[in-house]
Amino acid sequence: MTITKMQSSEVLLTDMAAGCEKSFRLLYDAQANWVYAIAQRILRDPQIAEDAVQETFVKLWRTAGRFDLARGSAKAWIGIIARNCALDMCRRRQPGNETGDAALAMLEAEAVELPDPKLGKCLGQIPSDQAKAIMAMYTYGFSHSELSEQLAIPLGTVKSWVRRGTQSLKVCMES
Repeated sequence: MTITKMQSSEVLLTDMAAGCEKSFRLLYDAQANWVYAIAQRILRDPQIAEDAVQETFVKLWRTAGRFDLARGSAKAWIGIIARNCALDMCRRRQPGNETGDAALAMLEAEAVELPDPKLGKCLGQIPSDQAKAIMAMYTYGFSHSELSEQLAIPLGTVKSWVRRGTQSLKVCMES
């Protein structure tokens, strides 16, 4: 089932905050596959990813009233909750690892299919710290501050890496 303009995720979240179960079902139908994809990418286990989807939607139901359109889109908010649920489950599965270590290991090990082969070539031409920061932001949806926390490096450094890296990518892609 697709969400119509009258049933945007933002409207559904508002209705959920008022206790509308139908809006919850519509939001689940519209976003569950995307939430599952986020969880699966992080957890790499279909059953645990399904648990993360369930946990995500329980949190969405409980916290729908906290959604604020002025701070960002509903899809971004849902994605952050999904990512956080998956990372929490990842931490529970690996109690000895720090989240930053797990995130770094995922960034090192994961080969992401890029939409354009030229992009892969250009990513290979920029410094690896910049490439990893950009890939983490776009693959996992990390914000600058979240990436700073995950990698345990200063926020300014992360912002610099991403800015310089995207500028280099732009030049490379345009040539």
